[in-house]
Amino acid sequence: MKREKIKDGVFITFLPNEKFKRNRISISFILPNEKEKATMYAVLPTLMERGYEDYPDMCMFSKKLNQMYGASFSATTSVVGQNRVLRFTIQGIKNQYCLNGEDLLAEMTDVLLGVIFRPCVEEGGFIGDWLEVEKVKLREEIEGEINDKRGYCVKMAQRKFFGDSKNGVERLGYPEEVDGINPTNLYNCYREMLADSTVEIFVTAQQDDAITAKFAQAFADKTHSSTILPIEVMDETEAETYSENMNIVQGKVCLFYTSKRKLTEEERYHMLVASAIYGGTASSRLFKNVREKQSLCYYCAAAYNGFTGSMRVDSGVEHHNCDKVVEAVQKELADLIGGEITEKEIDETKLVLLNSLDAVQDGLHGLEAWYLNEAIRGTWTSPQQVKEKVQAVTAQQIKDVLSLLHLNVVYKLTK
Repeated sequence: MKREKIKDGVFITFLPNEKFKRNRISISFILPNEKEKATMYAVLPTLMERGYEDYPDMCMFSKKLNQMYGASFSATTSVVGQNRVLRFTIQGIKNQYCLNGEDLLAEMTDVLLGVIFRPCVEEGGFIGDWLEVEKVKLREEIEGEINDKRGYCVKMAQRKFFGDSKNGVERLGYPEEVDGINPTNLYNCYREMLADSTVEIFVTAQQDDAITAKFAQAFADKTHSSTILPIEVMDETEAETYSENMNIVQGKVCLFYTSKRKLTEEERYHMLVASAIYGGTASSRLFKNVREKQSLCYYCAAAYNGFTGSMRVDSGVEHHNCDKVVEAVQKELADLIGGEITEKEIDETKLVLLNSLDAVQDGLHGLEAWYLNEAIRGTWTSPQQVKEKVQAVTAQQIKDVLSLLHLNVVYKLTK
């Protein structure tokens, strides 16, 4: 891996790519996750991936990608802690597999930069007809979230847990703000993205000075970049339980814990193992005891988010078992902190995690996503380095880090 600063707030990273027949290039714009702009940043990527000046409609753009040996293009929005990430990605075969000696990597770069810097506009804003279509799609996606009851329960618990924090700003924005988006204010938001964001460019290919020069030229006029916001952890509060009645076959329960403070770098690896033992694998305490032995639920899983300092446990249950599951989940955490954790249990969990870390390098997307998260975190730790840290974690370290957790919110979706 080689990372280089090409402009204030603009960085390019070349990632080794020997085992794949394809190259991947992405440009990620990282900004504070402001609630006022969340809905615009949700619709912006889908609008921009429709085409750009050289290929000003979806049919022409699709044809161009097909001519590039079936290259693919995508634009996404995501939330990482207090930050919003808009990522534009193109992927295609390596140059050596082109039939006529084309420099496809350079062509992919040109297309990617074309989408970002030369979008289709009219009268000082984005194309109105395109925007109206994307607004309808966004509104339908937001309104359709309730159809995934598990995801909906988690989302509602998350809203109660994070409140007005930037950690809780919705990835897809807010339905009441969709109608207020117009071609002009969205275009102004796009201009702010270019001007104010920190930019991380990832090229999963061998280092290429010509490609670096293209990006340096493209961002030559960039003079400002916002600071990537640090990890913010919610304070502990008295646990609150919320219930929502819904005519559903299977009840849902979600618990949110806070670690009360940002973990140290070493504690980060302790929690990786601890959360897996607690509820992150098919041999975890929640799976074996709450699901299998007590038969209290259909599923029960835990996941720790290091960017927000929060542990989430969610479960699908029979309606009459909701309270029992909450008690059982709490008991398993207390037992891990105060009881015995066997070496066999730790070794089995570590093996799962080590295999998962090995899998990071089994795909271009996973490799890029890993280092994008590291860039936002500011740590630049490789999967191999994390494996070494994981192997050294002890039972006492697992107990110590789990003891930091405090339950803030319980959300139940039931009849």
